[in-house]
Amino acid sequence: MTTELVADEAGIAAIAAAITAAPLVAFDLEFLAQDRLVPTLCLVQVAWLEHIRLDAPAAAMVSAPPVVRLVDPLAVDVAPVVRALAAHPCAVAHAPRQDIALLAVRFGVTMPSVVDTQVMAAFAGIGDQIGFAALANELLGLTLDKELQWTDWSARPLSEAQLAYADADVRHLPAIYARLAGRLGDRLAWARAESAAVAAAAAEAARVVPETAWRLLGGLRGLDAATLARVIELAAWRQRVCAELDRPLGQVLQDRQILELARLRTGGAGAIRSVKGLSGLARGRADEIAAAIAAARPGEVPAVAAVRPPSVRAQRWSEMLLAIVQLIADQTGIAARLLATRADAEELARAVDEGGLAAAEALPALASWRRDVLGRAWLGWLTGELVLIGDVDAPHGVRLAPR
Repeated sequence: MTTELVADEAGIAAIAAAITAAPLVAFDLEFLAQDRLVPTLCLVQVAWLEHIRLDAPAAAMVSAPPVVRLVDPLAVDVAPVVRALAAHPCAVAHAPRQDIALLAVRFGVTMPSVVDTQVMAAFAGIGDQIGFAALANELLGLTLDKELQWTDWSARPLSEAQLAYADADVRHLPAIYARLAGRLGDRLAWARAESAAVAAAAAEAARVVPETAWRLLGGLRGLDAATLARVIELAAWRQRVCAELDRPLGQVLQDRQILELARLRTGGAGAIRSVKGLSGLARGRADEIAAAIAAARPGEVPAVAAVRPPSVRAQRWSEMLLAIVQLIADQTGIAARLLATRADAEELARAVDEGGLAAAEALPALASWRRDVLGRAWLGWLTGELVLIGDVDAPHGVRLAPR
């Protein structure tokens, strides 16, 4: 089987039109990310179904052979295909966070209707963050070769082995989607909502500019205005240099080094060069870093709230809330991470502790599908309507019961 490698404008237009008319489209990207701020897009793989409805039985969708095309973005403008993918109401991909971020940077698109098969699998009880090859084996009985996962996709011509690998990465996605959708039933809407949230976060992260780059750093709470102002300027300087040189952020200046530089008592070039582990590039631009520090404006920085340790009862609550998360994950088969993280539990416990139940109403665990699956159990336990009981006869060792 030879898959067509499209590298002309007429072929691109035909693919974009076919995608637009198809009930379902799947995609994958191959790119070169090493030593780059923005990866180089090397290949776009698309597959779509024709002459079948999206609500067809899973068996019919699995047996329907998809049309597959591989597109060469190094030889032709793939923007029409990318725009068709972004506009499609059901664009299927596996763990596409990096792909979506790359498309957002290169083409300015978002993908609100993407459906992530990795997320679908997590809702279906197959496993959290399962790889594509493992999922294809679980659902379709396929054994996919992943030896070329780290190949150089910028090389031309692509070998037959590379083309076959790229084809397989997208050819089986429609069938995988169909199998998962059949298992999920009503939960498909939950998986689509979570996929949309993943896509939105990826696109938002891709929109960083020098003025907002500091918001990606951790450890800022409690900094005084002067130190925070220097952090803002240093993060902006790093973002500009990385964009200029197309280098990853950490190769220019690591996050911890930004904080260390911002805390220096003197911002002179000599003091900057003495910072441990500083890259050669940063040492060579010590004067620029000193200028960025000098440009800090403490009077214009936003307020960043200091971290207050949670109360004892909030700490106790958060541990019990996490136990309930695991119990419900075991009962429903939904990956615990999708229900709530430790940070979610701690945030809700703190909110209720400091502001009562009403203060927690806007938090993620009490919104959308999570409210019925998890939020009601959390609220029931916090109000004493439900109790968490140790039970040696229960499958999970504990159970929630009415008081």
